[in-house]
Amino acid sequence: MEQLSPEQLIIEKQKLDLLKLELEEKNKQMWAMSETVYKEKKKMEEQLKEILQEKSALETQKKQNEEKVKMLWEQSTAIHHEKDRIDKLKTQVEYRHKEIIDSVHYAKKIQQAILPSQELINSLLPDSFIFFKPKNIVSGDFYWAHQVDENQVLFAAVDCTGHGVPGAFMSIMGYHLLERVVMENELVEPALILNELSKSVVKSLKQTNELGSVKDGMDIALCKIDFKNYELEYAGAHNSFYLIRNGVLTETKADRKSIGISLSKTDHFFNHKIKLEKGDCLYVFSDGYVDQKGGPDNSKFFYQPFKQLLIDIHQLEMREQKQKLEKIISEWKGEKEQIDDMLVIGVRVP
Repeated sequence: MEQLSPEQLIIEKQKLDLLKLELEEKNKQMWAMSETVYKEKKKMEEQLKEILQEKSALETQKKQNEEKVKMLWEQSTAIHHEKDRIDKLKTQVEYRHKEIIDSVHYAKKIQQAILPSQELINSLLPDSFIFFKPKNIVSGDFYWAHQVDENQVLFAAVDCTGHGVPGAFMSIMGYHLLERVVMENELVEPALILNELSKSVVKSLKQTNELGSVKDGMDIALCKIDFKNYELEYAGAHNSFYLIRNGVLTETKADRKSIGISLSKTDHFFNHKIKLEKGDCLYVFSDGYVDQKGGPDNSKFFYQPFKQLLIDIHQLEMREQKQKLEKIISEWKGEKEQIDDMLVIGVRVP
């Protein structure tokens, strides 16, 4: 092997040193690259971990959403079935309601057929009006008139317990009992008629003072006019009688007890006799008009304003008086509910 000269050895050594430096530089670069790769790997592993966590959360959310969808579907199905059931019930209720309303309307026809016709009222009380406004389709109030003879007429304003269908049952029974008491017993004195009517109501309803016994009854203002002798007889159960003469209203008070079972100490009604004059205006009524709530304070109309109203309108024609009564109570009531049946009868003495 050829021996290298010193100069060649130096050159070779220098080459080796350069090569060593290059290798060391490359080694540093490799370490730097390795560290970068490691960091990138670490970062990717962390990102992968986050992705896997997000995936797991999304899968959990998906499962929850699927359960919610299932629950909502079950609820929707249940609601649909319930709606079908309610629709069927609604149809049944509407059908029953129509049946009831049709029955009540038929009851109204029966009630109207029982009440005195306008022709009869006009023949018995030529100068008169009847303001009759039921709260519902049928009424617990009713009016009644009967000719005693060619000169004498009985007439009444009656207010039975309740209104609507229960009141109508009472009114139909009360009307027939009143007719029977007058016709069968041939009574013409108002107080005697009320005495017998009260006994008939107690008997018909099997009323006693025992707890639980039916306590329904009626309030009434009953008058008999003798047009020939200008006399009036009146008896009342709670409902008073008003007479207006020359602009002055005189009230004849009723007995403070109802027709039917009563806690009153006396069973007899008092018979009032009043002399009449031509042009006198006579009024009987139920409490529905004066008890109607309305006005700015939603208060009752009350008796004193009612009396003043009658005084204010009593000189008008009877037809106009009725119109005024209807207009004023309608304005007073406004949009509020009518609370009771209303009945006012007015008669002018010819």
